[in-house]
Amino acid sequence: PLWIDESETIAPYPAIAYRWLPGEPIGPTPTSAQLAALLTSYQRLHSLLPDEHPGIPDGWLCHFDFQPYLTRLYGFLDQYGAWLVEADRNGDELRDRLARLADRLAEAITTTTVSPSREHVQLRICRVDPNLANTVWSREGRLRWVDWEYSGWGDPALDLAEVRWHVAFVSLSEEQHTWLRASYRRPPGDDRFEERLALWDQYCAAHWAFLMLRALWSAYNGPDRVRLTRLTADPADLRARLVQFVERAEHI
Repeated sequence: PLWIDESETIAPYPAIAYRWLPGEPIGPTPTSAQLAALLTSYQRLHSLLPDEHPGIPDGWLCHFDFQPYLTRLYGFLDQYGAWLVEADRNGDELRDRLARLADRLAEAITTTTVSPSREHVQLRICRVDPNLANTVWSREGRLRWVDWEYSGWGDPALDLAEVRWHVAFVSLSEEQHTWLRASYRRPPGDDRFEERLALWDQYCAAHWAFLMLRALWSAYNGPDRVRLTRLTADPADLRARLVQFVERAEHI
């Protein structure tokens, strides 16, 4: 959308512009050239600063506080935990493991001295959603992104953590993940970037385990408030992915 004019003096409806881009989305196993292009795109986004680009609106969708993210995990646990205990033969064990992930993050947040607030982080333009289905890879080897609804000013450490733990990158090898993380140039002057990154890693990995729990619930119970249609994924595959994501979060 270009704008939504609630007064309806400029446009009576949301104004949207479309541009067709030739190419196709990057698949679940990116090539080396595609990974390099993805890294370059993130570096370019994270090089943009508010003072240097005053024409970019001061908009964001992320929280500049760890607490709302922790609250979200406990919300998932309250909403779907009891169902998991009843529906799965090992549901009580899985529910307890998920609870420990949230509790461990709560302890880390309580004891840290680092802050993700706007006063402590040099804001950068962040993609926020690294879903590879929203990429367009051209024959010329150019990467473009579509679907920018979540993007805005934020913490680049959170953006980098999301790339590591997003389900779209689950098929990458450890070597590829290591290369992406090591090749990313940290923002200059951000002395506490690595400390925030460690906390965001812990959150993002746990978050995706909880998202798999919600997906598993939806497969049996129908659409939740986010989805309008029933998931077509096999519940057995979703459960296996849930266990996989719990295990990887436990090893951070």
